[in-house]
Amino acid sequence: DHWHIGEKCLAPCLENGKLHEGTITSLEKDKNGKSFAVVSFLESEERKILVTKLCKVQDSREPWKSLIFDEDDLEKPYFPDQNLPSPAVAFKLSDNGDFIPYTINRYLRDYQREGAQFLYKHYANKRGCILGDDMGLGKTIQVISFLAAVLHKKGTREDIENNMPEFLLRTMKKGSDCNPKKTFLIVAPLSVLYNWKDELDTWGYFKVAVLHGNKKDDDMSRIKQGKYEIALTTYEILRLYLDEFNSIEWSAVIVDEAHRIKNPKAQITQTMKSIKCSVRIGLTGTILQNNMKELWCVMDWAVPGLLGSRVHFKKKFSDPVEHGQRHTATKRELATGRKAMVKLARKMSGWFLRRTKALISDQLPKKEDRMVFCSLTEFQKAVYQAVLETDDVNLVLRAGEPCSCNSGRKRKNCCYK
Repeated sequence: DHWHIGEKCLAPCLENGKLHEGTITSLEKDKNGKSFAVVSFLESEERKILVTKLCKVQDSREPWKSLIFDEDDLEKPYFPDQNLPSPAVAFKLSDNGDFIPYTINRYLRDYQREGAQFLYKHYANKRGCILGDDMGLGKTIQVISFLAAVLHKKGTREDIENNMPEFLLRTMKKGSDCNPKKTFLIVAPLSVLYNWKDELDTWGYFKVAVLHGNKKDDDMSRIKQGKYEIALTTYEILRLYLDEFNSIEWSAVIVDEAHRIKNPKAQITQTMKSIKCSVRIGLTGTILQNNMKELWCVMDWAVPGLLGSRVHFKKKFSDPVEHGQRHTATKRELATGRKAMVKLARKMSGWFLRRTKALISDQLPKKEDRMVFCSLTEFQKAVYQAVLETDDVNLVLRAGEPCSCNSGRKRKNCCYK
C-alpha cells in the first residue's frame, strides 16, 4: 500500500498487538531499503513503525471486531495466550489476489513474511529455490503461509465450506469447479512427516493426504481425482513409487531436509532429480555439511544448471575455495578463493535465502530460561543408592586415589586398570 503524510492509519500497540488509530507524520527508509512511518497517536505518543505493519482504516472491518475469538468463529490458527507480533490484516503477495490470510499473518514476523514472498516469487516464475534458514526460525510456517496464499485460504468458516464433499459444493455453488486446481507434494523424513500434518492442521483448513502406510493407494487415487490439495510422503515411498507420483501434475514439490540430496550417485538423489515438476523448493538449515560438491548437488536439484555442470562447478568454485582454505595456502590462493566465494554467493543470492538467528535477533522474542528441580522418588533413591554401592561404581569413584600397592601411582593407572 502507498502511504502519505497526514493519512490516518491503524498501527499495532506494543503491549498487546491491538490496532490503534493514528496519523502518519513522516515517512522514511533505512539503509536496507525498509520503509518506516512515524505515527502519532491520540495520546500524543509517536512511534516509528514498519509500513508493512500498518492497516488502512477502511480495511479494518471484519478482522478487527475483536482479538479474542469464540469457538464459533473457527479461525485457524488461533493461539489465545500468545501476543500478536503483527496486525491481523492480510499480507498481499501479488496483484493476482494471492495473499497470506490475516489469521496466519498476525502471528508472522517480518523475516517470515519475506521468506513466504521469496517462495511465492519463485513459484510464480515456475522455478525452484532453497530456503536455508537456521533451525528454529520457522521454515515450516513460512511454507504453510505460502501454501495458504496460493490455495486462497482464509483460515475461517469459508474454508470449511469449500472443503465440503463435492456433491454438496455442486448444490451450493452451481457452475463452480469443486476440485482443487493446485496440488502440492511435500517430501519429508518419516520422523517429521506427521509433524507436518499436525502443523498444517493447526495453521489452516487444508485438504491433506499422508501417502504412507495402508491407505497410501486409496489416497493416491483420490489425489488423481483432485480431492486433495497437499500430499505428504517420505523419501522412501517416493523412490518406490516414482512412476505413480510422476503421473500427477504437481504445482510444486517441497522437500524438507533437502541436504539429503547431497550425493549425485545416491538413489535418493537420482529419484529426486527424476520428479516431473519445475518448481522444486528445498528446505535445509545445513546445505553445506562436508564439502562444496554437496552444495552443488542440492542447488542443481532445485535449479538445474544454475551453477553449471559438476565439472564446471569444481573448476570455477569448489577447487579455488578449498585450496584457499588450506593452512598452507599462498596469498594468491587465498585471494582467488575469496573471489570465488563472493562470486558463488552472488550467483546463488536470488535462489538461496538464509537468515541466521544472529542476523534477525532484533525480530526474535527474548529467550526465557526456567529451571525446575525435581526430587527423586523413594524408589528412585533406593535404586540410585544400590547402583552407588556396586563394585564397578566404587572402582570409578576411587580411581583417582593412590594405589594400595604403595607405588605412588593412582589406582586407575596401576593395579585397578
